[in-house]
Amino acid sequence: MINERRVVETFLELAQIDSPSGDEQALAERVAEKLRALGARTQIDALFNVSAFLPGRGVKQNAKPLFLNAHTDHVAPARGIKPVVAGGQIASDGTTVLGADDLAGVVAILEGVAALVESDKKFVPLEIVFTAQEELGLVGAKGLDLKNFTAKEGVVLDSGGPVGAIVLASPTHNLLDITIRGKASHSARPEGSVNALKIAADALAKTKVGRLDRDSTANFGIVRAGQARNVVPDKVEIVGEVRSRQARKLERHTRAIKQVFDKTARGTGAKMEFRVTRAYNRYEFKKSERIVQRVAKALKQIGCPPRYEMTMGGSDANVWNAKGIKTVVVSVGYEQIHTTSEYLPIAELVKAAE
Repeated sequence: MINERRVVETFLELAQIDSPSGDEQALAERVAEKLRALGARTQIDALFNVSAFLPGRGVKQNAKPLFLNAHTDHVAPARGIKPVVAGGQIASDGTTVLGADDLAGVVAILEGVAALVESDKKFVPLEIVFTAQEELGLVGAKGLDLKNFTAKEGVVLDSGGPVGAIVLASPTHNLLDITIRGKASHSARPEGSVNALKIAADALAKTKVGRLDRDSTANFGIVRAGQARNVVPDKVEIVGEVRSRQARKLERHTRAIKQVFDKTARGTGAKMEFRVTRAYNRYEFKKSERIVQRVAKALKQIGCPPRYEMTMGGSDANVWNAKGIKTVVVSVGYEQIHTTSEYLPIAELVKAAE
């Protein structure tokens, strides 16, 4: 049986352990300690990913394990979190994020496992991973060695909104890094210069961004250029992205953006580098697939009718699916993540643990 008091106490304890992306060691060591207390065999790798293996009970020796995952890192500002409990929810004090993304998933797994161990219920072996640096581009998941894992199906507890959502599809994500090199001069003598910033601005103005179609988006988030107001800029660096749940659309949109930049730079005397890096690959499940059915059944058993969603975001599930573990993402109740207004209804955290 889920212990609500323990759920809240565990969340409050872990939230006050600083764990910004790239500095997860203290939190990793604490959750590993909690898992060992529950009878799990644990290990922490160089990235501070925590892996845990808990034997099943009352099932066949060759029963297939279930994979469970959440991440321990938080986006900034994430140092000195002071969680506040009021009105049936946990919130930050307004000066930091709360870190419920994804401490809600971490705590739900810890409490769910504790409740199983304390009960007399049968359960399959569990393979648990708490990843680091998820917010920096799924770094922990990409770097985790899965040689000791045998699970073929799993659940990532890392989506917002009330418990009940099952994410059936996630996009492929291309990272764009564009460099335009021109020729500098004093702004009072611009003749013979090649203004890289002007070329970049022209290309950006011609490029379609935002919602491209029902499956695709594009964005440019960073432009770096210039040395001084009286120097014609000779170098511009542009950082952007393209996402799509359809591979053909992704390649078409990426190619179209490159063509705009190529055409704009042509004949100007500038040189352009257009680099595309794959951040992660898509996945998609049908409602009829076994792992989706297992999760839907579990949700119904706790009185939560399943909701099926598609997302334009990525998660560790993109990596696990690419590595051969069929993994879906489920919601754990957090709201307004990545802001200082982040909060978590306690009732939803309890449901997530169930």
